[in-house]
Amino acid sequence: MDFAVGLARCPGTCGEWVQGARKGVPFLIDCPIDRFSEARVALSFDAAGWDLPLNKTKALQVLELLKESLGLPQLGGKVEFSHQLPEGKGMASSTADITAVAAAALMALGEDPAPERLAQFALQIEPSDSVMFPGITEIEHVQGHKHRWLGSSVPALFLALDWGGIIDTRAFNARPGLAEHYRRHESDIERAYKLACEGIEQGDLEKLATAGTISARCNLEVNHKPLFEPFLTWVRQKGGLGVVTAHSGTLLAGVFPQTSVFSLEARKKLRLEAQQRFSPAYLDLFHSHSGGIVTAESETTENTG
Repeated sequence: MDFAVGLARCPGTCGEWVQGARKGVPFLIDCPIDRFSEARVALSFDAAGWDLPLNKTKALQVLELLKESLGLPQLGGKVEFSHQLPEGKGMASSTADITAVAAAALMALGEDPAPERLAQFALQIEPSDSVMFPGITEIEHVQGHKHRWLGSSVPALFLALDWGGIIDTRAFNARPGLAEHYRRHESDIERAYKLACEGIEQGDLEKLATAGTISARCNLEVNHKPLFEPFLTWVRQKGGLGVVTAHSGTLLAGVFPQTSVFSLEARKKLRLEAQQRFSPAYLDLFHSHSGGIVTAESETTENTG
């Protein structure tokens, strides 16, 4: 066998429901959505190079890590992406890329793309989200010591805005004063964490959105979003329950119930009014997602020449 092909898809996030620190250890609770990074990895067993887009440096890093961990120095191949996640907004685009590529490569090799294994690869590259796990998962996203499944995703509609700019995840998590910021807000984050856990366990979106709002407001100290309060007020006036933010990104989203009240026509009106009132550089509507990777059976091709 000379070639093998693996396919994998990983969701992104609408920021994090909660992000902060517990006893000085940073953690987050992801907010997975129905936007994805998809990767097709065609492996060659007699070439050492990789053919992939030049900007996908973190995908290249995980391929090299995988090659080293499996003891396959001659492994190479081609990677193709189908991407629905804008970069630098806090939507876990890097983690989704890393995870999708690693999962596709492992599938091609007949290896198990277990979420724990994928998280270990991702955390060697940068502080990472927990999108490789199904449901909603708490993870120590910097030190990577622990993760905990909190429950199934709660149905929700997100109206997400972004006013431009890019935040680098590694630079954000290395910034001076971040540990002190987390320490100051530890009690608020603990309150948000408890509400989030209750909301997930009970399927109560209002509690989850309240948790998201508390955490997002704490985050303003290190990642200011000038239109936060006007947007939150408007969201609540329109039937929303609160907001969720990208703590190390530029995204801010209103959290709405996923009910018949928000029909297709109502959603169009919501988008239009948000565009007119807040003039974002980026605007989209997402739904919550069950989280976790999806892989396809690998294909193999023999070189008969």
